[in-house]
Amino acid sequence: MSKKVTITGATGNIGQLVVPALLEGGAEVTALVRDPQKAEGLQSQEVTVIEGEFTDTEAVQMAVEGADAILMIAPPNPDSAKQMSGLINAAKKAGNPYVVRISALKAAADAPTDNGKLHHESDTELMESGLPYTIVRPHFFMQNIWMSIPTIQEQGQMYWGMGNGKLGMVDVRDIADVAVEILLDGSHQGEILNPTGPESITFTQVAEAISKFLDKEISYVPVTYEQVKHSIIEMGWGDWGGQMMHDYAKAYAEGWGDFTTDDVEKVTGNKSRSIEQFVNEVLAYGFQQQTA
Repeated sequence: MSKKVTITGATGNIGQLVVPALLEGGAEVTALVRDPQKAEGLQSQEVTVIEGEFTDTEAVQMAVEGADAILMIAPPNPDSAKQMSGLINAAKKAGNPYVVRISALKAAADAPTDNGKLHHESDTELMESGLPYTIVRPHFFMQNIWMSIPTIQEQGQMYWGMGNGKLGMVDVRDIADVAVEILLDGSHQGEILNPTGPESITFTQVAEAISKFLDKEISYVPVTYEQVKHSIIEMGWGDWGGQMMHDYAKAYAEGWGDFTTDDVEKVTGNKSRSIEQFVNEVLAYGFQQQTA
């Protein structure tokens, strides 16, 4: 009998990689989706799509009903704890499904960002729910660097607010691999996993990797935390999102993200992908798209 897996955030950075891998692994996949247009791509993959917001209790309950496992992903937002609470309650009503929750890096009551505090609240609720669970707290996504492609191509520069801070940034492909592995085999229950890349690096080192790939000099230009906040607000993330990234930038610049783990290899058996692999295999596609 194939495993039935429900996913929220199926069209996001992690979810869009998890879905095809689960299908390839023989799972039946149901996705809770807010955007009907994005749902079309999932339906073409033979995914059962339930349209609805996190606040739509009927849609949420329908999505998780009969699931053997649930991958809970919510985008950063000030209502994420309420959204996760609704999902956890729906999961409890649906029986005893195994819940894999994508949390935030070093989520804690005293985290340096509201996002980290909200995720800690949700993590705690899940751990106290009685449901079997695994919590995944990934490091800074290498895929975030995608946002710098326009300035890299136009100016030969990338702008970030992390100063000289080192980060154990991780390729989203590794996060997805971890999620798929534990969803399909139910391993690592009761654990908190912290996927990172193989080394802790600065954005100067990121620029060096891109320079080598493009065979031209790319430089990293540190900007202030206030500039980070303003840029994020201009991108449409709102005041809450702007403050969140301001606070993350400050924390990273002060060394908060300077660590790595072997959790990717522990779960998947493969070493986590390096920044060079990410640049050559993922960011390369972005450069091709910009010049096409």
